[in-house]
Amino acid sequence: MHRIIFALFFFLSTSLIWAQDDPIPKPISLGDSLPTIDETQFKEAFFDSFQKKFKFLGEKVDKELKDSATIEMYKIFQYGKKIATIDTSLTVLKEYKKNYLRKDYFELLPFVNMGHAFNRLGYDFTQNPLLSQLGARSKHYAFFEIEDVKYYEVPTPFTELFFRTTMEQGQLSDATISVNTSPQFNFAFSYRGMRSMGKYVNQRAANEAVRLAFTFKSKNDRYNARAHYVSQTIDNEENGGITEASIELFNSGDENFKDRSVLDVRLRGAQSILKGKRSFLDHNFALFKGEKNPKSPKWSIGHKIYNESKYYTYSDTQNSNYFGALLPETELNDRVNWAIVNNRFQTQFQQQQFGKLTAAIEFSKIDYFFPSEEIPITEVEQVTTTIENTQEEGLTESLQATQTFFNVNYEFKWRGFDLTADFNKTLFGSQLSDEISLKSKIELKNKFFFEAKALFRNRTPNFNFVRYKSAYEHYNWYNTDLNNEKLTSIAAALSHPLFGQFSGSVQRLESYTFFKQRFANIDEQTGEVPDQLLVEVAQSSSPTTYFKLRYESQYIWRKWQLNSTAQYQKVSSSNSSPTTDLHLPEWNIRSTVSFSSDLFQKALFVQAGITGHYFSSYYADLYNPLLGDFIWQDQKKIGNFPRMDVFINARVQRTRIYFKYEHFNANFTGYDYYSAPSYPYRDSILRFGIVWNFFE
Repeated sequence: MHRIIFALFFFLSTSLIWAQDDPIPKPISLGDSLPTIDETQFKEAFFDSFQKKFKFLGEKVDKELKDSATIEMYKIFQYGKKIATIDTSLTVLKEYKKNYLRKDYFELLPFVNMGHAFNRLGYDFTQNPLLSQLGARSKHYAFFEIEDVKYYEVPTPFTELFFRTTMEQGQLSDATISVNTSPQFNFAFSYRGMRSMGKYVNQRAANEAVRLAFTFKSKNDRYNARAHYVSQTIDNEENGGITEASIELFNSGDENFKDRSVLDVRLRGAQSILKGKRSFLDHNFALFKGEKNPKSPKWSIGHKIYNESKYYTYSDTQNSNYFGALLPETELNDRVNWAIVNNRFQTQFQQQQFGKLTAAIEFSKIDYFFPSEEIPITEVEQVTTTIENTQEEGLTESLQATQTFFNVNYEFKWRGFDLTADFNKTLFGSQLSDEISLKSKIELKNKFFFEAKALFRNRTPNFNFVRYKSAYEHYNWYNTDLNNEKLTSIAAALSHPLFGQFSGSVQRLESYTFFKQRFANIDEQTGEVPDQLLVEVAQSSSPTTYFKLRYESQYIWRKWQLNSTAQYQKVSSSNSSPTTDLHLPEWNIRSTVSFSSDLFQKALFVQAGITGHYFSSYYADLYNPLLGDFIWQDQKKIGNFPRMDVFINARVQRTRIYFKYEHFNANFTGYDYYSAPSYPYRDSILRFGIVWNFFE
């Protein structure tokens, strides 16, 4: 690839070399006779000389690049995260991330089909965004946010291919190609595509995401820019879970129902789609760079802008009554839209002894609306006007939020001590959001590392709590009296390479907003409660305290390794009610025993092991495909079942191969495993995956 990039350079260089090496020809006068030259000999001599010189230069450049390039030079940048390098190692911690999200699933409980939804086994509310979002939170786990997009800086072209088998009739592929066309400009293209039919009726998942990322810096390093474009779609068929009769058949373990497609489901024609596009640019210019003396001050100005739009749709060709009665003369094709335009202007001052201080003004405008007719997503980005209220319902068809923030960020480093403080305040706007955070790190003696965090946040609830419109009668609301959610969090962690890491946090939630299950009225004819999923928007009447304590360790003895994570959680409320507004398992434990060894004179590295995962029973949230969200309930518990996986992984040079037999204990530990009420967890299944890196 680099030969193509440098082809023109080689051609021009060879021309200059010929001009320098060959002697200056003697001038020919008009009276002299011209020498006779055989045309064939001339061509052969010319091309032989060209090939020799071109080949010499090509080999020279190849040798210089290969000799000078090291793995540390292949860098990855992510917004708000530390700089990382390409890692081709094979470890247990990386084995945890070889999945659909390419993240650790410790606090996530995946649904039976890949690319569908995830239930929660733990929370970190400090990761929630400050601005109000669309909602449909169950669909956003695989959504590439701004901080998820990767930028690259590579000395030679870099390619990564990721492949993994799915549940049924499909596959997952994720490919990245990154090229530095010059030391100043990098281009990266990534594509993720996934399709899986699933084991149950009406459960197909077909998702894709295209990412384009660019980085540029001037030769004097005064101007730097990062930009990306993302287009992504998360498409799922929704079956509403298996029916009550099928739950009994599933729990029985009857051999006749091991084929899960024979179990009856609640929805057979429903589908949900989350689709979004985003354009992002972040650039800055250094007014004073301080090249001569590293202690001299640096001053820069910067600008960030992004424009994002997305929509969530739910449709059902069979017009099921699972969500209650339909409104008369309405088509069951619900759609909600969300679009944001955000501008940030900042100035930054940095000095070695003083630290780094950043001050910024940020403007954001959000539109949340329900179009009366289908609008392509390209037009959603241009919608900024308010749609008139409907006369039939008297409810607004759109919400619009504008906010102007003042932000100050301070970073200080000194002899192993890091301090970061962030202040975000709404100056004016239709919504109010504030955030203050403080984070410190210090390296103690004997390789101990201590970190502490404190955060206070005041934010408005997501828009789907305020307003929702549906073809179902019970899914239309407009709540104008919701309070702002307030979060106070304190966290600390103490770690050591040998003893592991202890971490704990206390999060206090005020006016916590959530969806709550509401039961249908008794049928007068049958005297039974219909099997329907109805909801209502609720806010905590009293503060909720969420305590979490975790221990992580990694012990190595010769070729054996033990990785363990144990997490204890407790949720309490200041009121006298025995139930809380946040349900989580008290214990969440995972442990892996593995064996690793080099074979064939270190040409092959093999890793084999077994992983066990257990969480205690709790009232897990219900999944609601109409909203794309989870619903609080206190009627059915899940959990208290072990999940065990066996894996064999191998690495050959820069290629990693993964074999895993997931949940192999399903057939002999009981059929009471669920991801959510009415949604069974995965049966035993053999999975295969591969990650292949190319450094051209």
